[in-house]
This record gives sequence, C-alpha cells and structure tokens, in this order.
Amino acid sequence: MSVVVPRRVFLKSSAVAGTALLVPFHLSGNPRAHKASGSSTSNTSGSFSPNAWLELSSGGDVKIWCGKSEMGQGVRTSLPMIVAEELGCDWASVNVVQYGDQLTGGSLSVRTSYDNLRKAGAAAREMLISAAAREWYVERSTCRAENGSVIHLSTQKRLPYAQLVALAAGISPSADPPLKNPSDFKLIGKSTRRTDSLAKVTGAAKFGLDTRLSGMLIASVERSPVYGGTPRRFNADEVKSAPHVRAVFEVKSAHLTHQFGETSGPGSRNYSCAGVAVVADSTWAAVQARKLLKVEWNEPPSAFETTASLREKMLRFASEPGTIIRNDGDFEKAHASAAKKIDAVYEVPFLAHATMEPVNCTAHVRSDSCELWAPTQIPGAAADSIASALGIPRERVKVHVTFIGGGFGRRLIQDYAVEAALISRDAGAPVQVVWSREDDIRHDFYRPAACHVLQAGLDAQGQLISWRHRGSSPSIETFFNGTGISPRAAAQVDSLDFPALFVPNFRLEFTVAESGMPLGYWRSVDASGNQFVISSFFDEAAHAAGRDPLEFLLAAFGPARKIPVGSGETLDVGRRRNVIELAAQESGWGRPMPSGRGRGIAAAFGWGSYVAQVAEVTCDADKGTLRVDRVVCAIDCGTAVNPLGVKAQMEGAINFGLAQTLKSAITVSGGRVEQSNFHDYEVLRMSDAPPVIDVHIVPSAEPPGGCGEPGVPPAAPAVANAIFAATGKRIRRLPIRAADLGRRPAPAR
Repeated sequence: MSVVVPRRVFLKSSAVAGTALLVPFHLSGNPRAHKASGSSTSNTSGSFSPNAWLELSSGGDVKIWCGKSEMGQGVRTSLPMIVAEELGCDWASVNVVQYGDQLTGGSLSVRTSYDNLRKAGAAAREMLISAAAREWYVERSTCRAENGSVIHLSTQKRLPYAQLVALAAGISPSADPPLKNPSDFKLIGKSTRRTDSLAKVTGAAKFGLDTRLSGMLIASVERSPVYGGTPRRFNADEVKSAPHVRAVFEVKSAHLTHQFGETSGPGSRNYSCAGVAVVADSTWAAVQARKLLKVEWNEPPSAFETTASLREKMLRFASEPGTIIRNDGDFEKAHASAAKKIDAVYEVPFLAHATMEPVNCTAHVRSDSCELWAPTQIPGAAADSIASALGIPRERVKVHVTFIGGGFGRRLIQDYAVEAALISRDAGAPVQVVWSREDDIRHDFYRPAACHVLQAGLDAQGQLISWRHRGSSPSIETFFNGTGISPRAAAQVDSLDFPALFVPNFRLEFTVAESGMPLGYWRSVDASGNQFVISSFFDEAAHAAGRDPLEFLLAAFGPARKIPVGSGETLDVGRRRNVIELAAQESGWGRPMPSGRGRGIAAAFGWGSYVAQVAEVTCDADKGTLRVDRVVCAIDCGTAVNPLGVKAQMEGAINFGLAQTLKSAITVSGGRVEQSNFHDYEVLRMSDAPPVIDVHIVPSAEPPGGCGEPGVPPAAPAVANAIFAATGKRIRRLPIRAADLGRRPAPAR
C-alpha cells in the first residue's frame, strides 16, 4: 500500500499537527491478509485509510505512531531504524509511540512494515529537501539530506530539519519517493542497542501491572477450574466481611472477537472464563479474601477429560485414515515396494505460554464508554470484544497499550481485557485485575497436545520413496471459528513444504480430536510440535538408509531453485541449503566426538526466514542425565535490520524451544490443569540453558523475514537427533524424561 495520500487528506493532517510535519501511511498487521497478498504493500481496498503516522516536530523530534506492541522483541528499535535510515535523521531523535489497532504477532512487525516505513521516511525526506530548496531558491537536485539536516552541495549551507518543518508541511508528499540503495545504508544492518533498555533497567518502563489510576480498585478472580463451567453458589457475604473488600460478585463468560477478524461460527468456544471476582482496596486484600471463597461449580462434560483419555483418542485417530491434507504420487504402491520400511509414533503435550509478566489488565468503564490499559498484542480485538461484551459502540472503547512482559501468542487472546471491563462496570470504579502465576498457568489458552503416526520407505539405494504422516490433535481453528470450517482449515499441520516437496509419494492426513481445553497460538504455533516430529523422523530415515543425516538432508533438497508453497510464499531451496551448510560448518559437523556426546541437526522454513540449528549434547544413559552443551544457529532472515536484535531473538527462541524439549508439559485430570506454578510447570532455568549459543546471520538483500518465531521449531529435533547420535536412543515424545535416556526402553504411556 502506497505512502502517497490525497493532498486534501495530507493538508488536513498537517493542519491538525500545527508546527509538526505529519505524514500518514498504512501498515498491515493481519497475517491472513499478508499471506493472501504475498506482499506487505498491497492495497486491497483501493482507498487510503492511514493507521500509522510519521511526525517531525519543530523541536527536532521524530515520532512513529504505529500499533506495534513492544513485548521484548525489539520493535521500538527496529522500526525506528527503518524510518531513520530513509529520513536521514539523527537516530537518537526517533521514537515509536503506540497507536492504532494492529496485530503484533506471527513475526510480522518488521516484514509487513519495512516497505511502508521506508517510503514514509523517504517521502518526508524529499519534502524537507524541497522545502530547503525553496528557502535557498536553488534546484532541489543540488541538495541532499544527511544526519537531520539538508545540505546545499555547492555552498555547504545547512538547514536542520527542525527549521524546515513549517515550510515542508505545505508540500505534498512525492508520488514515488526514491529509496536508498541498500549499499548506502548507514543504520539498517548495523547492530544497534535497544532504545528501551534504559527504561526497563531503571524501572521507568510501564508494564500492565504498573498502571495506577485515581480511585483504582484491585480484583482477584476465582475462575472455573474446568473451562466452560459456571459458579452455582458461593459465600459472598462471608468474603465481603473481610478487611478492605468492596464487592464480591459473579463474572459471567463473554464471547471474544477473533483476533484475525473471522466470524465465529457454530461450535466456537472462544470466550472468557466465568468466575467470582473479589474486589478490594489493595492486591493483598483481594488475594487474601479470595482464599476465603467457597465456590460450587456447574461443570461441563469436559470435566471427565484426562491426559490419558485424550492421548488414547488421538493415538486411535492417528492410527486410522484421516482427512487427506496432501496426497502426492501413490504412497500405498511405493511403500509396498520399499526395500526398507520404518515407522514411529510421536507425541507432544499441551503447553502454556508462561510469560514472565502474568496476565493483567486495568479498565475504567463509565456509563457509555470504556478506557483500557492493557499489555495486549492486538488492541483492536480487545476493543471489539469489550464493545460486544458491554453493548457499547466500538468507537467508545479506548485502549492504552503498555509494555508487555512477554507475549508468545497469549496476549492475542482477549479474555483478560473483557474480564477487567466487566468487573469495572459492575464495581462502578476503575479496576485492575491481577492474575497470580497459578491463575496464569491454570487458565491459559494452550498449545494443543498431539499424536503423530508416521511410516516411510527407502529403496535399495537408500532414497526416500514413500512417506505417510497421520496426525491428530484438538484444533485451534475450530476452537476459534467453530466446526463449520473445512477439514483442511481445521488441521494442525502447517509444515507442508518438507518433506512433502521432496518425497515423490507423500501423504498427509489429519483428524481433529475434540477436547474441552481452551486453545491458543503458542510461539511458532503448529511448527513447534510438527517440526520435532518431521525432522526427528527424517533423521530416523537417514540412519535407516545408513547415511549421514546432513548429507541425506541436502540430497533430499536437491539443487537450488524456487518452489511456490501456497499462501503467497515461495520456498527458496538455495537459501534453505545455505543455512543448513553454514550451521553444519560452524558446528564442526563430521568431527568425531567423545563417547556419550553427539550432534544433531534440524532446519525450518517459515515466516519469511530460513533457520538451521545443530545441537551438541552430553548424555549419561546409566544416570538418565542430559546436558545441551552448545547450539549453533544459522538464519537467513533477508535484510537483517538490526543484527543485534536478530541474534537476541534467536537466542531467546532457542531457549524457548529447549523449554518444551526438556521441561514443559501441561497435563489434565478431571478437566482440570494439574500444574500451577514453575515448580511443576517448569521452564528453562539458567542452569539448564546451553552455555554456548552461536548465531550466524546470512548476509542478504532480500526483504526482511520474521525472527520471533522461526528459531523455535528446530531446537527440539536438533537435541533429539543429537541424543540418538550420542546414545542410539530415539526420542519420540516431549518433554524428554530420564526414562527416555536410559538403556532400557521407556515404558509406554
């Protein structure tokens, strides 16, 4: 979508700005729209509707008003870098201000903003150059912008941007502003320290839990232990007599708007959890009074669900024919003729997001409006859901987005925002709803558990000729959108590029296993579990063929070429090969390792980026102990706007992926989540993290890809494959347990 705006719209915007130069433009934040268009700059509406603004003040400050939430991924550094590069301003003068209702997720922020942020910066730069040329009565071609000033080349006269703002405000933006040649970049591609680090270190940064309002009360909520339950009776009068308690009342469940804009159909279970709110003068008073609550619950049929019952269902479904998602060649015929056949069953559990900052929200509902202070990844969906729940116009909901202490997809769900609004309305005051860690773990929207049954066949030359993958899990898509969606849309298998494109006889099948658990998007979504399965089983095929896994992988990919994979994306086999070869080279692949140590390799493609990882592990089979000694990561994310940020994202993603590999699992009994805090829902601790993570960024002039998600999927299979190299023991379930490492086969679960 072009940065160019009608002159009337631009003049109106500039007039509103007063002594500021205001350039409106549009950023896309919808991953569905991005995939459908195949471009971050397409305009499907045909009309201009700005949702972001570049503002230059007469004081010299530069602000980008855009709706990208900062949750630790560094957008308040990378996005200003893009604008500052084209604008040619002082980097220290640029800041990002939260504005609008755009989604922050799917590793979309940089890759869907890059082109338009460059155009916005370039358009403003050209307006300033034109303003200086008019001031000096010279040809604009004799002027250039540099470091916050316009310079007249022959006389070396210089005018700071701040002195040109008023004159530039009367100049229309260029219809096609010239962009810099990447070879002339001075900021993009340079490792740059985070702009928000000082505020976070000193405590000046305001997260959701830091919100304070005049007259604000605190609420702690006892929610139904089984998703979908409702309170039947509770001892409100007794709890209200506790010190500093203002109110005790039921919080009803409310339907939530889907963050991607789809209309929820029949069977959608996307709603906030019903419960009982204790509203008090302080957090301590609310939490202590909540301990006095005695609630009897009306429980849904899912109260009988257990981890074992769901596993049995998924395993049964994955062992039978399912909906065919992809079918190339003739699997049955090819597999029947295979010289060697292998099969395996893989399992992954439910996972919680477990963000460092537990879920929280502050709301102030008045008679016909709501003001919200929320650590949300998508303020627009929060406003939509609140407007629906309160029965007020959407434009009467105002959302202030705070810093976010970790998102990972959890804050795409708007249950906590709606809950805060409903409690504020009923309490008649501004209310901050504080979730404990126990609330956060037990009332998450979880990454689905899954079972996978795989078969593969090799010919006499050790080439893969057949592959069948049957998967079963609860479906995030039916959870949000209802049961009326197509089986393909419901399938939790999104890694269709490998090995599908590289095995001549390939079949992928999926069956939805219904569950009462609330479901949501978890960092890297389906690929987090699917790549563990696919890359591990591919490693099994390599060893069955008697071939080196690296050689087997590269041979399967074949020569460099580009292959369309649907949804507007193209797989560049050359780029994928490059990261695999780079990771292998930097890890010393092929060099002998001592007994009990091994290397494993895995790769992933998605979010516009290519990632490969080699894990080095030490195992003691007798003791059942495992240590991840080193992870070598290679990433091709196209243009790396801030290499320091890319490296940090990969390090964080690897440790996040290792948490699901070594520690994390949600189990269910009687429809209830059994875990409650970090003692029984473990995440990676510093003592468990690999002491060495080497990240290598492939230089590239391609458009930027995502970095928040693609580093997660290869971590688990790289470790699992390394364990096999070290011990000969194959890992087929997560998290890895001591029994899985022992010399004797682990008992079936």
